[in-house]
Amino acid sequence: MAALLRLNAPWVPSEPDRLGDLAINRGGDNVLTYDDGISLSVEVLDPVRYATVEALVLSARDAAGPGRLVLVAGAVPVEWRAALRQADLSFIDVDGVIEIVWPRLRVSASRFGKEVVRHRRAVPLQKGHALVAEELLIASVDRTPPTITELARRAGVDKSIASRSVAQLAEQGLVARERGRRRVPVFVADPTSLAELLAERTAWPGHDVVGGYAWGRNIWDTAATISRNAADTGIELAITGRTGAAFLGVLGTSSPLEVRCWATLKGRSLEEVAAALGLAPAPRESMNVRVSADPWRIGVHRHANAQFDEWTATVAHPLRVWCDLHAEERGREFASQLWGKASHAW
Repeated sequence: MAALLRLNAPWVPSEPDRLGDLAINRGGDNVLTYDDGISLSVEVLDPVRYATVEALVLSARDAAGPGRLVLVAGAVPVEWRAALRQADLSFIDVDGVIEIVWPRLRVSASRFGKEVVRHRRAVPLQKGHALVAEELLIASVDRTPPTITELARRAGVDKSIASRSVAQLAEQGLVARERGRRRVPVFVADPTSLAELLAERTAWPGHDVVGGYAWGRNIWDTAATISRNAADTGIELAITGRTGAAFLGVLGTSSPLEVRCWATLKGRSLEEVAAALGLAPAPRESMNVRVSADPWRIGVHRHANAQFDEWTATVAHPLRVWCDLHAEERGREFASQLWGKASHAW
């Protein structure tokens, strides 16, 4: 039985690439279509949003359902693949490795799009790697290229992680190091591509999200209230998305409908964090606050207080807000305004 898999991912070939009975290409919808006309939706899970492979497997089991297949797609750590195989989970890695175990279809350890995906290889941006990329972009705007030691300190990661991240990015031509000097600074060679990659892989939300309702006279008052509650209860929080952009001076013609934020858990459950922030349970249509867990601190890193009229809120760094805007309606429009307005302060 032959089938066509269409995935909405930039590293997937635009022209169909055939692997046995499966053809794969880039498309607007994530869907698998068999040659007898049957189509199944494909639920794509990005491994970058999971702290462990066990959490990924549990999420995959929850996501499966009638007429829906689950596919792990992105930078799949090599050490996770055995567990995915054991759980009968199909996966596609950005370096071209594909293993499919679906009804009437088997593709084992094949490679696709060798020329297309090479640019994305070995740039997972997981855990501390995303923090390193953020710090490199901030430094590039400040025109103060850091050494590996400085980069590790600013990102709050081990020096080995900083060094490995730089090496991976350098392989793709995104960063470069100036040789022949005692202190070797790291330069961002392609800021636009690195920023787009960071937004693509790490944009809000993370895997775990909880929502609720917090009273406020308006969305800015609500943001200020949950910021105060976070400070009072020892929760590290950063507001992002359109609400965060407004506190940074980028406004739309209408107010955002919700406050989006990152929060570290520090031993609490996400539900406990939501309660501490003062969120009341509410149906989806009544929620005005949504909180995403931030296990790797990519959202709260370098957060700061910002003011909008009479309200003060704890807002994510402008670069992080820029990345997170891409997940919202008209997000790229607001992101473009933020890039031009706030980049000088990064």
